[in-house]
Amino acid sequence: MSRMTTNAMSRRHLLTLIGKNLGAAAMMQGMGTLGFAATSTYAGPIRLDGAPKGTRILVLGAGMAGLVAAFELRNTGYHVQVLKYNDRAGGRAWTVRGGDRYRELGGATQYCDFADELYLNPGPWRIPYHHQGVLDYAKRLKVPLEPFILVNYNAYLHSTEAFDGTPQRFRAVQTDYQGYVAELLSKAIRKDALDDALSVEDAHLLLESLRQWGALGRDGSYQAGRRSSERRGFATADGGGLMPEAVPSNLLPRDPLLASRLWQWLSSGNELDYQSAI
Repeated sequence: MSRMTTNAMSRRHLLTLIGKNLGAAAMMQGMGTLGFAATSTYAGPIRLDGAPKGTRILVLGAGMAGLVAAFELRNTGYHVQVLKYNDRAGGRAWTVRGGDRYRELGGATQYCDFADELYLNPGPWRIPYHHQGVLDYAKRLKVPLEPFILVNYNAYLHSTEAFDGTPQRFRAVQTDYQGYVAELLSKAIRKDALDDALSVEDAHLLLESLRQWGALGRDGSYQAGRRSSERRGFATADGGGLMPEAVPSNLLPRDPLLASRLWQWLSSGNELDYQSAI
């Protein structure tokens, strides 16, 4: 009797393939489905009790997990000692400021000469809003937090192969992309291409939502004017007194905009792990 063999795919391999092909957000969703990245169930301070008198505990590592364990165990009544490899606490959570010096494992020494108040976090950069436990400890320990602004509408998106290599404002790319997409969808609905999926009432509601989302005119077209410029910016901004009247900005051409693929960066701030905590 011959024996049939199969090459089973490990969960790690599967998640790696998902991450490589579909990105981190899809990988996180896959991890959640497999039970490795469930939504936090943290509901407040950890309640520990019943520490035997005189019991001593040794915590290995002074990263976030080690520090939290030591903090809560000490509050419960244990005698806690923390051992760490580095000469600083925090583990991967690390901030480098002007005047700091770091010796690498290979022996090279790095010196930081940042100006005052400038710093770099070479480890974790931000705390996602759904990391409820970390945010609660920051509040309880009065750790000052700063907003991490991922979506900057005034920033530039750039491709050497698009628009003769000229960078384009994020808000202009987003506004024009949404406008053109909304216009095309609006035309499809008006041509009854979606009759099988939408009732007449739903079609009217969808058209209205597309006009709002894409800054379309009442006729469903996306054009240069005040409505689009209020999102993408004016060529000459509104003023007062004797200043000139506002001048709408010109739109990026639709076909070059779609071909530029700059739109692929528009949704990065919508992913769960990148949304603002405050």
